Amino acid sequence: MQEYEFVRIPAARIRTGFRYDDDYRDVIRARATDGWEFVQALHFESDVHPHLDLVFTRKVAK
Repeated sequence: MQEYEFVRIPAARIRTGFRYDDDYRDVIRARATDGWEFVQALHFESDVHPHLDLVFTRKVAK
């Protein structure tokens, strides 16, 4: 069985696009050291509060 974790990274609109509050690469590396596998990044640019959701998965220990 798999378990999933979602990490939300808030973003700010700037002239050239978006600026994320945290570096998504650092978040992915940190989760990988805890055994999580990166699955997908979901961009919510049109949301009132733009953000990036990172999806991670790992096997549930029995």
